[in-house]
Amino acid sequence: MSPTKSRRPNLLSKLHSRVLLGLGVKQRATDITDEAHRIQMRLLPNQTPQLPGFQIACAWQPSKDASADYFDVLPLGEGKLGLCIADVSGKGTPAALLMSNLQASLKTFAAADVSPSALCSQLNAVLSDNIAPGRYVSLFYALLDGSARTIRYESAGHCLPLLVRADGSIQILEASSGVLGLFSHWTYNDQDLLLASGDVLVMMTDGLLEAADRKGDEFGYKRLIATVLSVRGDGAHLVRQRVMEEVTHFCGDEFADDASLIVLAVE
Repeated sequence: MSPTKSRRPNLLSKLHSRVLLGLGVKQRATDITDEAHRIQMRLLPNQTPQLPGFQIACAWQPSKDASADYFDVLPLGEGKLGLCIADVSGKGTPAALLMSNLQASLKTFAAADVSPSALCSQLNAVLSDNIAPGRYVSLFYALLDGSARTIRYESAGHCLPLLVRADGSIQILEASSGVLGLFSHWTYNDQDLLLASGDVLVMMTDGLLEAADRKGDEFGYKRLIATVLSVRGDGAHLVRQRVMEEVTHFCGDEFADDASLIVLAVE
């Protein structure tokens, strides 16, 4: 038997082993992604609380790599709701577990008499002491007062919400505070906003804005504004539906990051 023929079984055996190893690694990665998605789904709200005079609708489009978006609508009593949307750095199970810690802390601290800046300061102190170096959370939190038709808000390094007024004018909610979890000494500030009938406030994560088409162009604020303007008078649920349809079509249903959305419409 020639040396070449004698080596062939060994080569085939090694190749077969490497294929099996590769399949095993791929399966473990899939299992980890699935577990991260399961953790996320358990933490996201099953129902969306409402206030008279307002409509609120939420959406979540997970990415294939199991990023960790978090959003919630918290009934706080006294005719108030807490609106929260956040993005946890990293992917997979570690990010999902950090999301779990964020949710537990937020629900502990949130209350009708706790301002967004105070809430962010408390969350930042807890996270700074308990997460791995370099990890962080961006978060937008608004306290909605239904009777006064106002929101008080703070954005901790999060992408800024879009406000489309009933007359079609556009406002990006300004804020310049740092993310949560990096530096415990960072301070946060409240901003106040008066809402009017017909206004639509859109809160999102950057996975929605950065969803890209085949050419690498991002969906961005310009397309988001055009979409919301086209249906702003049709209620929060239709705005949510249309935005998610447009961004999904734009990126060909290939989301590189989780895309989450909260729509608040004033009746």
